[in-house]
Amino acid sequence: MNTWALQITSGVGPAEVRAFVARLAVGLTVELAGRGVAAESTSFHGEPEAPHSVTLTLVWDGRPPVDDLLGTHACVQRSSTRGRHARKRWFAGVTLHASLSSDVEPVNETDVDVTTCRSGGAGGQHVNKTNSAVMLHHRPSGIRVRCEGERSQHANRAAAMRRLAALLAERAEAEADAAVAERRRAHTRVVRGLAVRVWG
Repeated sequence: MNTWALQITSGVGPAEVRAFVARLAVGLTVELAGRGVAAESTSFHGEPEAPHSVTLTLVWDGRPPVDDLLGTHACVQRSSTRGRHARKRWFAGVTLHASLSSDVEPVNETDVDVTTCRSGGAGGQHVNKTNSAVMLHHRPSGIRVRCEGERSQHANRAAAMRRLAALLAERAEAEADAAVAERRRAHTRVVRGLAVRVWG
């Protein structure tokens, strides 16, 4: 199962848009339930009655069936606090983001090709004449790690696996940072017009 974040945002819109975001979150939750997609949790940025954004956490095997809901949603409703001739169309954005776990998964050794070879450099006859160096190839990421600093193949393999795990953790952290930055950019990227759906 994959975890996804369905983000509903008011962008930099006024109170009327934030109130629409709250109602839109409820409406989409009901619609998703009808599709068999349950929101595992709901989080609010701001007051629940008028949030700047709402995030629905979805768990689904693969990409959830929400593509037709992504984009701009429009609400046609007069504001109770504005004049009769004030605007009555309000826009909110809906985007989908993969949620990356903060927990680093241990390296699955079935995903790693291990190659041994002779070590070069200093270390005496034992290092140079045995296949003590180890090269790891992590197929899913394409990362390759070579370790030859230890005297035994077993020690080099353990050191290479530790280095591989550290590199994968660094990559996961970078991807998580990029995902957070993209979600933040989505807060202000509400396209007005060409709504995928209009609400009353």
